[in-house]
Amino acid sequence: MDARRIVCRALAIGWVMATPLHAQFTTDVLRLYGGIYATDCSNPQSPRLRVERDALHVEQGDRRLSARQELMVIHSYFGPSAPRNFRVALDGQVRPQMGMTVLVYTDAKGRYAALDGHPAVLANLGPLAKARFNSCDAVVNQRAADGSKQNQPAAAATRQSQSAVQATRPNELNRDQRFKTAWTQALGPLVHEAWLQRMDGPAPDLRMERLQGQDWLVAAFCKPRDCGDQNAVLIYDHVSGQVHAVVQRTGQLTLLGRPSAQLAGDLQHLWRQEWRQGR
Repeated sequence: MDARRIVCRALAIGWVMATPLHAQFTTDVLRLYGGIYATDCSNPQSPRLRVERDALHVEQGDRRLSARQELMVIHSYFGPSAPRNFRVALDGQVRPQMGMTVLVYTDAKGRYAALDGHPAVLANLGPLAKARFNSCDAVVNQRAADGSKQNQPAAAATRQSQSAVQATRPNELNRDQRFKTAWTQALGPLVHEAWLQRMDGPAPDLRMERLQGQDWLVAAFCKPRDCGDQNAVLIYDHVSGQVHAVVQRTGQLTLLGRPSAQLAGDLQHLWRQEWRQGR
């Protein structure tokens, strides 16, 4: 048995023996990038790629390679030199330290995916490691194709804004120029309040919340040494660039942005949870 077959056999055993961690992709990620991709969607026997809530699968006939551990979304996979049509990298571990990555792109034909990962994983995939997997969702493909042809500037701005997803603290959001511009506009005359602009006061880590059927990044922060009277909660959608907030200054609440009535109610509920212990 040659070295390559030994590596691949060991890896295959790892797929059976590995205990999956219960990581999941968010609903927003699945809505944007999930579903079935295939080398030929018209052929039921065609090799397929499935992006599901709790796994990435590559299937050919009765064979399946799955990445279920440590699922994550990587928007900065290529760093500052990402291909123009790149959208996102979806990563998971087949077994510890043996990752498989689904690279999602769009072009004039629609959405498609390619594979990357650990050399042993790619070796086990054989020719599929270099295959193009086309989305099998006609509606998704039409939207992707239209966007590729007509909305390239907007798509580029969206890709540039992905750094917001990597942030863990409110003040790190300002590294994302798209967020910073939207936040400055939302602040209006309050833009000269340094604690609001910089968001560098005491704050919990950022988190995701599902509000009105959409996933939002939530940031809560306050003015240093005056958290009781001057504080805020904002929500940001890195896909659309929308930002809304509730700000308290000396006992008065101010709504920033243009949220719907329902979303404004959700914002105030989040504010009460953060600054009034839910009252």
